[in-house]
Amino acid sequence: MVFKKLLLLLLATITGLATMNAQTNNDYTTNWKKVDAFEKKGLTKSALAEVMTIYNLALKDNNNAQQIKASIYQVKYRNLVQEDSRENNIFYADTLVAKAKAPVKNILQSMQAQMLWQYLQNNRYKFYDRTKLAEEKAKDISTWSLDKLHATISKLYKASLINESLLQSTKLQGFDAVIIKGENTRQLRPTLFDFLAFRALDYYMDDERDLIKPAYQFTLNDPKAFA
Repeated sequence: MVFKKLLLLLLATITGLATMNAQTNNDYTTNWKKVDAFEKKGLTKSALAEVMTIYNLALKDNNNAQQIKASIYQVKYRNLVQEDSRENNIFYADTLVAKAKAPVKNILQSMQAQMLWQYLQNNRYKFYDRTKLAEEKAKDISTWSLDKLHATISKLYKASLINESLLQSTKLQGFDAVIIKGENTRQLRPTLFDFLAFRALDYYMDDERDLIKPAYQFTLNDPKAFA
């Protein structure tokens, strides 16, 4: 499910970055055919190794679309070959983000936020049925509190909207493959900034993120209340 959502983002993004990526049109067709062949044979580790080759080439060539695609496929294959891969991939995304530049970095941050949000949704019963742990380990998401999870997700979505001018100048075209008919998505989300903003908005509009807060919050700031 997570990979399908990331793939939809990928399809949209490759199109949206096409004009920015004009200086390097290499789509590494031969390499991706090798990946496909390895996957069909069930040779997941070999497929992952070839994806890493594509990723490194994309970094070298400054090929935005292929860097994103290779990043997504790294997550896919790591999910298949590594233990506790879904949790580890959330932190592995830090490595991908660190090597990326805008707008690729913004997209990867949005993806990482989505991975965290998906993890929380899939494991909510573990968090709601326990008290807060005394120690929250930076690289062990199972020890995090709901507050820390939501704070991290929120921070990533906000970071994905940095470099606003660049994102707003990146137009999205050729969206037919991912548009849901009747929603006028192309008119509502004409730029990469709009696209990422709506992804963040989906999270902020979810009522679940407020379940751990009181229904009516107030702050006492009048000195007379403490007299």
